[in-house]
Amino acid sequence: MKNKPLVIIGGGGHAAALLEVLLLQGRDVIAVVAPEITAGKELFKGIEHLKSDDAILNFYPSEIQLVNGIGAMPYSCLRTKIHLEFKGLSYDFATVIANSANVSANATISEGVQILSNATICIGCKIGFGTIINTSASIDHDCEIAAFCHIAPGVIMSGQVRVNESVHIGTGAKIINGIQIGKNTIIGVGANIFKTLPDSSIAYGARPFIKLEGK
Repeated sequence: MKNKPLVIIGGGGHAAALLEVLLLQGRDVIAVVAPEITAGKELFKGIEHLKSDDAILNFYPSEIQLVNGIGAMPYSCLRTKIHLEFKGLSYDFATVIANSANVSANATISEGVQILSNATICIGCKIGFGTIINTSASIDHDCEIAAFCHIAPGVIMSGQVRVNESVHIGTGAKIINGIQIGKNTIIGVGANIFKTLPDSSIAYGARPFIKLEGK
């Protein structure tokens, strides 16, 4: 499947970062799907611009792989929605790993995972479907990160951390070893996490966590 042509969904900064990685690797990116291109316009020159998600249906699932270039933001389900919608229509999502990323041969990387420049994934890690490990994030040994998470730039995660589905960990956050992070949790920029967090919590600064009611 590595040699299949690629169609990128999204035209913003995250999509441009992925496109740069793919072009450096010599991948065949045949189209971008977005209402408009808002970042990396020079990179997208010469690539067919499709303005509606419905245009993807003109390609048979067996002919292409999709790249989800929608950025992962707190409280936004758009990225996950795109993954689930097109996976349900039998499309596959490419796994994107930057050349400068350091990924252990003994880590398990699921379909659609995106590992960006200078990120490190150590031995025994398991990264779930559609998760982003962003620029210079460091994931130590035996961590498990479930589907649809975003580990933002510069995050440092010590060994044996368990991160459940749809968690957003903000830029520069640090998590000590053995911690469990409940699903749908948001960890703010620069937060230091010393204790397990329940589902749908928010953590920031020196405060260990605040439960989000109704989440």
